[in-house]
Amino acid sequence: MNQSAKLAKAAPYVLLLAASAFLYYRALHFDYTRVPGRIGPGAWPRMILVLLMAVSAWQTVRLAFGSAAASLKGIASILDEDPDVSLALEAPPSAARVWIGIALTFAFLLAFETVGFFAASFVYLAALMFVGGYRRLVPALAVSLASSVFFVFIFMKIVYVSLPLGRGPFLALSVTVMRLLGIH
Repeated sequence: MNQSAKLAKAAPYVLLLAASAFLYYRALHFDYTRVPGRIGPGAWPRMILVLLMAVSAWQTVRLAFGSAAASLKGIASILDEDPDVSLALEAPPSAARVWIGIALTFAFLLAFETVGFFAASFVYLAALMFVGGYRRLVPALAVSLASSVFFVFIFMKIVYVSLPLGRGPFLALSVTVMRLLGIH
């Protein structure tokens, strides 16, 4: 591939890098009342923009200059080379599975006020994996549990978002998880 074709492939990443740098600059100048011990409203956008700039810069260099990173293989090529590698999928994706996934998402949104974010997330993630074709029960439940705990920790302890706790026994479950995570 000639150099101009390489530069053309890298151009969207250059634009993304420039746009994210501009937005980062703007996020440095948010006008707000500072509260001691709390991060400001620009912290999360700046963190995300730094990651976006890093990825954009990496892709620009990789595509424009053909760095050694071009030899990295994705999961599809690894699976093609080694037929023994299995992701434990029952069947390929289908339109029905996509629609069921969309329905699960709406059910999650409707249910989490009643059952709380933690319980709703756990069930949603496990159900989504099952609908997606993943059939290994213990790993699916472990990933669902770990992800739900992780999201509760991130949203409630770091980002300070008040999540629905649910009602009745679900409220007790949410409060127990919060205590275990040191969230007061």
